[in-house]
Amino acid sequence: MPSIVVTATPTVRPEGAIAVLRAGTGDSGEGLTPHFKIIEQFEAANPDIQVQLEPVGSGDYYARILTQIAAGDPPDLLQIGDDAVPRFVDAGAFIALDDYITGGEHPLDTSIYLPGVLEPGRWNGKQYLLPKDFSPLAVYYNKKLFDEAGVPYPQDGWTWQEFLDTAKQLTKTDAAGKVTQWGVQLPGPWTTGFEYWVSAAGGKLISEDGSTFTGYMDSPEVQEAVQFYADLYNKEKVAPLPADMNSFGGGNTEFENGTAAMRIFGRWPQAGLRQNPNIDLGVVGMPVGKQRANVLFWGGFGISALSQDKEATWRFLRDYTGIEGAETWKDWALPTVKEVADSSGLSTDPIEGVWLNELNYLAPRAYVSTPYWGETADPALRRVLETVILDPQANVAELLKTAAQDAQSALEELP
Repeated sequence: MPSIVVTATPTVRPEGAIAVLRAGTGDSGEGLTPHFKIIEQFEAANPDIQVQLEPVGSGDYYARILTQIAAGDPPDLLQIGDDAVPRFVDAGAFIALDDYITGGEHPLDTSIYLPGVLEPGRWNGKQYLLPKDFSPLAVYYNKKLFDEAGVPYPQDGWTWQEFLDTAKQLTKTDAAGKVTQWGVQLPGPWTTGFEYWVSAAGGKLISEDGSTFTGYMDSPEVQEAVQFYADLYNKEKVAPLPADMNSFGGGNTEFENGTAAMRIFGRWPQAGLRQNPNIDLGVVGMPVGKQRANVLFWGGFGISALSQDKEATWRFLRDYTGIEGAETWKDWALPTVKEVADSSGLSTDPIEGVWLNELNYLAPRAYVSTPYWGETADPALRRVLETVILDPQANVAELLKTAAQDAQSALEELP
């Protein structure tokens, strides 16, 4: 990402003048409703500020932001996802929020947030974004299929072995040996989701200082994670092969169709699954390997470095992502504020409470160690996952050794 030259200077609004702010979002359709509700409430309480929502309904949202920044005219408030934070911050797209959080007329008590949801908005020791929404991973399961098979529902704290045993018990074949029901639907060669398996095995994909892949991506712990995952497809045959390697999460529909008993994924499809007549839905935390682990997927808002009214933008951001905003977000996604999660009963809900509890076991994603993860190691890891899923004879150790070397070379060749 190119460097950004900040040329805007804060303007002084005449007394009584109204500040007009622009808030950019990658959301669209029904996903805009909570934005409009929060904006309406904020404007009613802050008549000196108006907020214009700028959604990008199609196309590449990040490309749109970069184009606006290059033209010197981005929205005052920008929404981005977790793994884009290092690149946008290093490019100078956002201002640090620390002084606003701790001082001024409108400070923010960051202890209001649930564990782990602030960290993705931090970079190089400073807070640049505040959380909008999030999801860890969890295991969906269909109680109907468990009941039919007489298999107990999975319990929090279960192990990899118990997960495998359960998947085996729920995989069924016909007289010809064809699978008629799968134990689990997996998310295919989804690298970011796979980071859970690495962390649960006690491994890391990159050194903490972001300089080294060799010795990490090809470590025994990562080998164990890859082999276990591959075996679910090929040796144990408890998971259907991905329907589409290029589709997010593998493109499978077995769980939705009632022909897979479990599914590993984030919270995003949950609303539809709860309405699905094929499914009596349960959710349980991710199984425990050598250690208990999970990974977070996250979106947040920050103030553009080119905003000409940063103080007014901070006032809106503070409400947008604080207690006031969380009271609206909770009806559309998990709230990031603990008080709201508790008072709304979500923390003790048998399904929603699982997602919130998994925040206690988050492991850092690989991108937090380097802003170059996406163009160096992620493609190499994806090649490994695609190969081991499709080739039962694949040599995991050799594949990972090559992947680590490729990622290292790509990192060292960066300008």
